[in-house]
Amino acid sequence: MAKQKLNLQTYQQDILARLKNVVGSPQNAVISRLGVSIANKNYLVSLADISEVVPVPQVTKIPLTQDWFLGVANVRGNLAAITDLARFLGDAAQQVSSESRVLLAHARFGLNAGLLIERLIGLRDVNAMQLKHVKSGSDAWDSKLYQDDNNQDWQEINIEVLITKKEFLQVAI
Repeated sequence: MAKQKLNLQTYQQDILARLKNVVGSPQNAVISRLGVSIANKNYLVSLADISEVVPVPQVTKIPLTQDWFLGVANVRGNLAAITDLARFLGDAAQQVSSESRVLLAHARFGLNAGLLIERLIGLRDVNAMQLKHVKSGSDAWDSKLYQDDNNQDWQEINIEVLITKKEFLQVAI
C-alpha cells in the first residue's frame, strides 16, 4: 500500500471547513464556538469570526511597536499583523510551542489580523453552558462569561469588537 502524503495546509483548511459546515447546519447550530487557551485561561471564539487557524508562521518584528504586537507574517501571500493575545490582554508574553496557533480574523472585518493563542481546545456548545455574566456596552470584546458542567469558566471573545478597538489598532509606541 502506498501512503498518501498529507499536506498540512490542506488538512487544516479541510478541518475548518468541516467545523463551519457543522456550525452552519440547523440541527447543529448549538455547536458554535471554538474553545482556545490563552495564558492558561479558557476562551470561546465564534467560527464565523475567523477565516483560518494556522500554525505560527515566521514573524518579522517591527521596531517601535507595542510589546504585544509581534510583527507581520506572510500567510499564503497576504501580510497579517500578528498579536500576542495573552500579552494584549495584560498577561505575560506567550511562549510559542508546537501547540500554539494563530487565529486569522475573517476578511469581512477589513483587517489582516492574526491572534496568537496558546492552544486549541475544540468545539464547545454554549447552550450546554450556564451564562454567568454579561457586560453591558457595545465596546466590550469580552461581554459574555460562561461556565461549563465541570465548573470551568469560558470567556467569549468578540473578535470584531476586539480588533476594531482603538487600543488594538494603535500598535506604534
